[in-house]
Amino acid sequence: MRNRFKLALGPEAKELRDQLVEFRTLLEEVTTTHQYTDWFLHEDRREVARALRDSAARRDDETLKLAMTRVADAWDEIFALAPAPRMRVRFLGGIEETRYRREDAERAAADLDRFQKMTEVAHTAQIDVEIAIDRLNALERHTHGR
Repeated sequence: MRNRFKLALGPEAKELRDQLVEFRTLLEEVTTTHQYTDWFLHEDRREVARALRDSAARRDDETLKLAMTRVADAWDEIFALAPAPRMRVRFLGGIEETRYRREDAERAAADLDRFQKMTEVAHTAQIDVEIAIDRLNALERHTHGR
């Protein structure tokens, strides 16, 4: 019976736990601060979803795989929702300044809507991270008798 759980747990259980904990921290950042697309492109965050999918593919436990895949999909969705960084423009003056400020206000309102959607997806993903960690803990208890 232990072998079945060991297979379900898969290789590198500690690595998986570290990935999930790191991902949970990234989701907390998304829910507490406004992140633009450039934040997601940083080398520490760029490949997060791919790494989770790769780890999920090495698992035999369907519950764990599903939770990890959902988390990776949520990360992709959050990134897709992230607005592009807004550029600052020098003072233009006159009608151009008025037009620019109006457009900037419209972009800011749209950005707030996107940040709200990002936060909602991140909250759901946090639940999936907890499901994955709980399942990982259960598999470890069955495998190692903890």
